[in-house]
Amino acid sequence: MKIIVSLLISLIIYIGTLLIFYKGIREIFFKNSTRKRKITWLLIDIFISALIFIFIAIYYFQIRNHPNYISFTKIFYSVTFFFLTFIPKLAFAIVQVIRFTISVFLRIFKVKLRKKRPPYIALIHCIIIFFIILWGIAYGKTNFKVREANICSPSLPESFNNLKIVQVSDIHIGSFCNNKSYMLQVVNIINDLKPDIVFFTGDLVNNFADEANGYDSIFQKIKAPLGKYAVLGNHDFGDYTVWRTPETKNTNLNEIIFHYNAMGFKLLRNTNCYIVKGNDSIAIAGVDSWGLPPFKQYGDVMKAIDGIPQNTYTILLSHDPSYWNSVIKYIKKISVTFSGHTHGMQLGLENIGIEWSPIKYRYPQWGGLYCDGEQYLYVNRGLGFIGFTGRIGMSPEITLLEIKKK
Repeated sequence: MKIIVSLLISLIIYIGTLLIFYKGIREIFFKNSTRKRKITWLLIDIFISALIFIFIAIYYFQIRNHPNYISFTKIFYSVTFFFLTFIPKLAFAIVQVIRFTISVFLRIFKVKLRKKRPPYIALIHCIIIFFIILWGIAYGKTNFKVREANICSPSLPESFNNLKIVQVSDIHIGSFCNNKSYMLQVVNIINDLKPDIVFFTGDLVNNFADEANGYDSIFQKIKAPLGKYAVLGNHDFGDYTVWRTPETKNTNLNEIIFHYNAMGFKLLRNTNCYIVKGNDSIAIAGVDSWGLPPFKQYGDVMKAIDGIPQNTYTILLSHDPSYWNSVIKYIKKISVTFSGHTHGMQLGLENIGIEWSPIKYRYPQWGGLYCDGEQYLYVNRGLGFIGFTGRIGMSPEITLLEIKKK
C-alpha cells in the first residue's frame, strides 16, 4: 500500500512539474506561437521520459531473469539521466509555486502588484541546477579528495606513535563500468601518502563478484608495511538483486571474498588480529556489515573483540556507523572505529565553510571525525557512487588519519 501511495504522489508531482514548467516556457519563448508549436516540446519531453522508464523496466527484467551487474549499472545511468532532465524542471516549478503563493498573499493584503512578467528567475534557477547536476555527473564523481584528520590518544603504545592510516570505503566498483584508470589513480594517491596501514571498510561491489574482475592486480599495488585490512559492506552480501537459489548467492559472496584476498586485504569477519611493532602491539578487529533496519545485521562486535586483553589498544572496522552509535561506543575496549556506508549521500555542501548533507537526518555520524569521551569514530564519505552516478558537493574521499600518542 505504501508503495502505491508513493508512486501516486510521485506521479502527481511529475505531471504537475511538467505542466508548470511548460506553461512558463510558453510565456518566455512561445507566447505568440501556434497551439501545435506550444505543445511540441511538452510531447517531446514526455516521450523522452517514457523512453527512460521503458529502459529501466527492460534492465530490471533482465536482472530478474539473469542477475548481472551490467544491467544493474545501466539502471543507475538511466535514473541519472532522468534526474538530469527532471530535477531542473522541478526547481523551476518550485520557484513558480513560491512566486504564485507570494502573489496570492499580496492580493489578500491588497498590495498593488507590478504587471506580470515571464518567469525569467525560475528559468535561471532551472539552468543553474541543470549545470550543477551535469558537473556532478561528468566531474564530481571522480574528483578524488584526500581528507586529513588527527587523533591524540594517551593509550596508544609508544612504538605506534604517529601511526599513519589510510582508509577507503564504498568503492562500488561496478559503477565505474570497467574503467580501470580511476582505480589506478586512487592507488597512486594512496601510495603517495605513504601509509603504515590501509583500511577498506566495505562495499567493494554493488552486488556481483564479477564487477571486480581485472582489478585484483591493481589493488595489490597498494603498499602498507603494517598491512591492509578490510571488512564486508552491506552490498558485498548481494542483498539487492534477485538470485535463482541461495547457493548462487552464497557462491557470489565467496567470489567477492576471494577478490578481497587476491587484492591483498586481510578480511576480518567478526574476528581480530594483532600488529606487532618493536615491543608493542595493537589489535585490529573487524565486523561484517551491521545496520539499523531495513539493513541486515551480520556483524557481531563482541565476537570480533573476543580474546583481546582489556588494555590492548584496539581499532575496529565497521562498515555502517550506526553500529558505533548504537553499540560500539559503549564498549570502552575499542579506541577508534572506522566506518563508511553513508556516501555523504553524494550530495552536500563542504566548500563554503560548512559541512552539511541531507544524510545527517538519517545518520547523526555521516562524515568526518566524531568523539565520545576518549573513543573516536571516523566516517569515510565513500570513494564510489551508486544509484545516482555522480557526486554534487561531496567529493569521493581518501582518508589520511594520523594517531599520535598524547
